[in-house]
Amino acid sequence: MNGPDRALVARLRTRLVDLCATPSPSLAEHEVAARVRTELEAWGLAVREDGAGAALGGTTGNLIAELPGGRPERVVLNAHVDTVPPVPGEPLAPVVDGDVVRTNGRQILGADDKAGVAIVLELVDALRAAPFDARPTLVAVFTVAEEIGLRGAHALDVAALRADLGFVFDGEVPVGEVIAAAVFKEAVTITVRGRRAHAALEPGKGVHAIAAAAEVVRGFPLGAQPGGAVANLGRVAGGGASNVVPDEVLLEGEARAFTRERLEELLREIHLSAAAAVAPLGARAEVVHRRLYDGYDVPEDAAPFAWLRAAAPAHGVELAKVASIGGSDTNVFNAQGLPTVNVGVGMHDIHSVDEWIDVGELARVVAWVGDALTGR
Repeated sequence: MNGPDRALVARLRTRLVDLCATPSPSLAEHEVAARVRTELEAWGLAVREDGAGAALGGTTGNLIAELPGGRPERVVLNAHVDTVPPVPGEPLAPVVDGDVVRTNGRQILGADDKAGVAIVLELVDALRAAPFDARPTLVAVFTVAEEIGLRGAHALDVAALRADLGFVFDGEVPVGEVIAAAVFKEAVTITVRGRRAHAALEPGKGVHAIAAAAEVVRGFPLGAQPGGAVANLGRVAGGGASNVVPDEVLLEGEARAFTRERLEELLREIHLSAAAAVAPLGARAEVVHRRLYDGYDVPEDAAPFAWLRAAAPAHGVELAKVASIGGSDTNVFNAQGLPTVNVGVGMHDIHSVDEWIDVGELARVVAWVGDALTGR
């Protein structure tokens, strides 16, 4: 096995830096989507934009482009174009340090998932040069609003892609690790209701919703739970004037688990703990939960694994199935019946001002998956 193709590394580095320097927070991805469209159309590919942008109140929809092939399979290659919100007032300023692209320490990088976008573009470009009969039809899908609940993928007509298998390039794990199992996730909202009263004149007539909410938080199953589940509360809102006993507080959080059954157990625990916490104070707690996405578990004998496994030895890749406590567009594709895995691309410190990525690792992914797609 030779080292990474230096020309490939250079192309990926240039493309990644350009993408990371282009702002694309969720629902404001137009500029980076336009760059992706321009590149694809310059290669002669027809690009269509679906209605996800309009449906979600964003500036652009999902982009879909096809590269026809002579093999019978249709393969989705996916990455999302949005990032977490940038730090206000700080320019996007990716720093190149050899093969590493990193932040300047004050702003996000956005390699989650601009690295995946760069990989998909490079794979499409590489397979354009492959013999027609040697390649499957590639369906490149660039989704929006992934970081705020996979909303772009949820709005995508997956069935219309007519695909047989898929590869998502959004894995924060090392190259060789493939995320083929992930959690079910529910949004959780707890409304704690007390009774208003004048805080000075008649405090005894009130039921203090903030005090009751504090007891709900105290009893909430925060953090890692048995069976691989996890729950969190991330937002508190409520109260008003300082001379009023508050009558309502809103707590917002989430719950995750690898099976429906374990998630339902965790949700029951949240319901029971909230009710028990407020009862002694005379308050009430209403718990509402909403499914954000389903989990998945792709078996190791499924087509995506078989394709990756066949090409791995030539690239010194040790293939390993791993599970993720996080979600990705992979969840949506699998829920819609498309066997899909999330390929690790070696992201580090994502969503932070310390994020960095080694472009040499991205080149390994491109070479490996490129051979997997052509059956080399």
